[in-house]
Amino acid sequence: MKSKLAIAVTLSGWVLLIFFLFYENLEHGHQMFRYIFQPPYKHELILHMSIIILPFISTAIGFFINERKKLFEIVKGSEEKYRDLYENAPDGYHSIGPDGTILEVNNTWLKMLGYERDEFTGKMKLTDLLTDDGLRTFQDTFSDFKKKGFIENVEYYLKRKDGILLPVLINATAIYDEKGDFLKSRSIVRDISARISYRKKLEHSIEEWRATFDSMPYGVMLIDPIFNIIKANEYIARLSGFTVKDVIGHKCYELIHGSDKPIECCPLLKSSEVSGTETYEYYEARFNKYFMGHLTPILDKEGLPQRYIISLIDITEIKDKEERLIQSRDAFLNMLKDLDVSHRELQKLHEGLIYSFINAIDTKSPWTKGHSVRVTNYALAIAKEMGLKDKEIETLRTAAILHDIGKIGTYDVILDKPGKLTAEEFTLVKMHTVKGEEILMPIRQLQNILPTIRAHHERMDGKGYPDGLKGDEIPFLARIICIADSFDSMTSERPYRPTPGKEYAISELKSCIGTQFDPEVAEAFLRVLENLQV
Repeated sequence: MKSKLAIAVTLSGWVLLIFFLFYENLEHGHQMFRYIFQPPYKHELILHMSIIILPFISTAIGFFINERKKLFEIVKGSEEKYRDLYENAPDGYHSIGPDGTILEVNNTWLKMLGYERDEFTGKMKLTDLLTDDGLRTFQDTFSDFKKKGFIENVEYYLKRKDGILLPVLINATAIYDEKGDFLKSRSIVRDISARISYRKKLEHSIEEWRATFDSMPYGVMLIDPIFNIIKANEYIARLSGFTVKDVIGHKCYELIHGSDKPIECCPLLKSSEVSGTETYEYYEARFNKYFMGHLTPILDKEGLPQRYIISLIDITEIKDKEERLIQSRDAFLNMLKDLDVSHRELQKLHEGLIYSFINAIDTKSPWTKGHSVRVTNYALAIAKEMGLKDKEIETLRTAAILHDIGKIGTYDVILDKPGKLTAEEFTLVKMHTVKGEEILMPIRQLQNILPTIRAHHERMDGKGYPDGLKGDEIPFLARIICIADSFDSMTSERPYRPTPGKEYAISELKSCIGTQFDPEVAEAFLRVLENLQV
């Protein structure tokens, strides 16, 4: 856009030239140009030349005036953009003087604390917004900040206008005058309410896991490769005669076996060969008890073991009495990491403990050893064949591996009975679906798999258990586990019969489509079995 002043200056030179030529034409006629360039006097020539070049000078001046206006508009636009970025930045900003007086804030800061700009700028100090703890922190750090010139990641609770305390994280740098005296701060104020809320939820979750961990009637330890105890539950503490805190740092064989070296059957002596869960049994003379131990490695990204989980189960009564019931119905899942453990490490620990729990279930009967893992592999193959999403597959993986967790409450003599079960015994076996749901119900993170655990023995025709659901009433993932579970049962030996074989199992699957099994799931499984080595 042209500047009006630039246009006026430019036109003034040209108008004066036109007027001059018009006047000279009236005075001298066809002698005009001769008179202009050859006047009788020198000063008249200078005047004439000045008038002739004046339009060019005025045009140049007009151009510079117009360019100057453009430059001012660009600078103004840049200032407005900067101001907008400053005022509406994602984080709040404030500047405080040498005595802590608030000198300047942005709009984000105002919205965070609910104030109007004229309520405090230059009138209030930052200390007016701090709690007693925050005031002590400010007094401890502000003097150093003015000397050092920066401060990082200081947490405060600032008092909002409505009285609510807002948790913030402050990072600041200092501005000094030419003499090196502190003038003011440049402080970024970040609302960390979401972070604090997440931290509290995490702490609460860890407390829940710790309570579950300590309430289990089994010993569980997290140890490093040189036998040092990193974490242990209350059971281990009671067994060793120490507190939970005191056992940390001790060698596990010192506390458990009262020895200066590991026992011969300890799998950790061959840690380089341990790739999965190792199970061992031993007699502990100190306590006159038999124990079954499970050692599970926790691997790093390269697949190398960094930690080990050892679980100890008292199997004295099982050794003395074949009909002893394993002493636990609680979930064998726990949290063994410190509060600052990453999500990835917690997930690995979670999976390791789930497999430790499955190993505990497998010890109840040699006939069902490995059953949960095989059912999980079949179920995942079906899910991938049907194109389930990754999240559904992960949910299915957890549900499948834990689908028979309720059998931990079923008597061994029933599971190992070589003959046909009585009606009462079969009723007890059928209760494992409901017991499985009850065992996992206290664990909030596993709520999404409870319907699947409960319904994995339901049938499409409504003749299953425990609720007699039919068709689409049955959770979809339960329908997948149902057929995988049935197939593994038919292709595995049982105390009351030898394995019928793969071909028999496939013929049974086909004959039960629509009555026991979901047609879509069954067809997908049959496609899988064509290429699967059973």
